[in-house]
Amino acid sequence: MTLKQAERYTKLAALAGNRPLDCSYHAAFYLLSYEPEIYEAARKCVTVDGIEFAKVKRLTKGFDETSRQLIDIAHNLFSWTSKCKVTPFDISRLGYPYMELACTACYIAAGQMEIVIEPETDSLKLDDKQYQKTQRLHERMERLYANMEIAGAEENALER
Repeated sequence: MTLKQAERYTKLAALAGNRPLDCSYHAAFYLLSYEPEIYEAARKCVTVDGIEFAKVKRLTKGFDETSRQLIDIAHNLFSWTSKCKVTPFDISRLGYPYMELACTACYIAAGQMEIVIEPETDSLKLDDKQYQKTQRLHERMERLYANMEIAGAEENALER
């Protein structure tokens, strides 16, 4: 029986211990749980001390390039300072659904999206309330700046 991504994600999170996990863990687990083959390698490398990405990469050495790129992205989002060979150009060539996964993982790592497991359907959903809030704030700031520019232009016109 093949596990759904939500089940794989939940099992990886459980291996990290019974503690709150930061956004970096969630982003990495999101990517590492997508493909069953990657999950099988990753589950052997998650402990309460972290994720042993060097071991994950050794275990997946023969995997296709897309899988290795997702693992490299997960590593970088998890550790922040790891050297990531995957460039924005590479991400643009991942294609659907992998490019979307990589971008979503970036949002998760930034705290803009949250993973929610729906118990009724045992599926993984994304909560983008924080992203929507940031977007609304940005739009308000843009309007404020535009209004300030208009007011400044009107004030300059009156002074002439």
